[in-house]
Amino acid sequence: MAHPQHLQLLKQGVTAWNQWREQDSDIRPDLGQADLTGANLELYNLTNANLDQANLAGADLRNALLKDAYMAGANLYMSDLIEADLQGACLQRATLAGADLYKSNIAMADLRQANLVGTLLRRVSLIEATLAYANLTRANLFQANLQLADLKGAILQEAILESASLIEANFESAVLIAAKMSKANARRANFKGANLYKAEMDGMDLRDAILDPA
Repeated sequence: MAHPQHLQLLKQGVTAWNQWREQDSDIRPDLGQADLTGANLELYNLTNANLDQANLAGADLRNALLKDAYMAGANLYMSDLIEADLQGACLQRATLAGADLYKSNIAMADLRQANLVGTLLRRVSLIEATLAYANLTRANLFQANLQLADLKGAILQEAILESASLIEANFESAVLIAAKMSKANARRANFKGANLYKAEMDGMDLRDAILDPA
C-alpha cells in the first residue's frame, strides 16, 4: 500500500514534490498500489519510486523521471509517457497497451511478460531491454533502437519495426507474423525458431544474422 504522506505530497503538485525529492534524495517514495488514474505527473521525479501494481491508466507522465522505478504489474493503459526516462525500470507484467512512449528512454528496463498491445514506441531507446514473452502485437516501433534487446518468445504479430535498429537483438522463438520490418538493421540478430510468416523484410540488413534454414 502507498505511504499516506508520500501520496499526499504527490497531490501537492510537481514543484512541491520535486523539491521534496531534492531535499530527501535518500527516501524511496512508496506509491505501491496507489490509484493514480488520469493523474497529471508531467515532469515529476519518480526516480527509484515504488509503483508496484499502481493504477496509472490514462496518466500524464510526459518527461517524467522514472529511472529505476519499480512498476511490476502497474496499469499504464493509454498513459502518456512521451520522452519519459524509464531507464532500468522494472515493468514486469505491466500493462502498457495503447500507451504513447514516443522518444522515451527504456534502455535496460525489464518488460518481461508486459502487455504492449498497440503501444506507440516510435523512436524509443530499448537498448539492452528485456522483453522476453512480452506481447507487442500491433505495437509501433518505427525507428526504435532495440540493440542487444532480449525478445525471446515475444509476440510481435503485425508490429511495425520499419527502420528500427535490431543489431544483436534476440528474437529466438518470437512471433513476427506479418510484422513490418522493412529497412531494419538486424545485423547479428538471432531469429532462431522465430515465426516470420508474411513478415515484410524488404531492404533489411541481415548480415551475420542467425536464421533457420529455408
